[in-house]
Amino acid sequence: MNLRELKAAVASYAVRSEDELPLALLITLAESKFTGSVRHRLAERQVEIPVAKDAPSFALPPDFQAARSFKIAGRPLTLASIDALDGSPGCTDRYAIVGNAVHLHSAPAEALSVAITYYARVPALTEAAPTNWLLTSFPDVYLYAVLVESAIWDQNTDAQARYAALLGVALGNLAADHTRSAFSGSTLQVRRP
Repeated sequence: MNLRELKAAVASYAVRSEDELPLALLITLAESKFTGSVRHRLAERQVEIPVAKDAPSFALPPDFQAARSFKIAGRPLTLASIDALDGSPGCTDRYAIVGNAVHLHSAPAEALSVAITYYARVPALTEAAPTNWLLTSFPDVYLYAVLVESAIWDQNTDAQARYAALLGVALGNLAADHTRSAFSGSTLQVRRP
């Protein structure tokens, strides 16, 4: 499914023409409610971020939603509270996230690279980018989310409740798919520090 098909489907379900609905607004509102909370293996990204010598912090990627892992030279870093980062010299083995930045326990004595595996936010649909992984793989999430917004706009509480229930099922299927596919195969091993 793509943006054009999504708009047509929403209009069909809402029994209105596309011109009668503020579709761009409804899609934006729907995305604002789920794009920051949807976590799925298809949204995982890996990046290497260079950190300059003596730099106590670095910026997160703009689409960062939640971390899976931070590593320096293959060694995992441990999440800590900002108060636990005292800036003392030594091995950088802890980090804290403050706003859109990662603060390291100590400023590195030499330039290094931090490998980050993270969940990226769902990219917004636009005319220039008419699809994304969520719309392609789980079109029902988008459809029901936009229909909930359409029902709110139309002040139709019955339709809102009906589509909200269907959206809940679709989000549950998305979460189940993530769990099933991200953790399938061999037994998960926990590495002790």
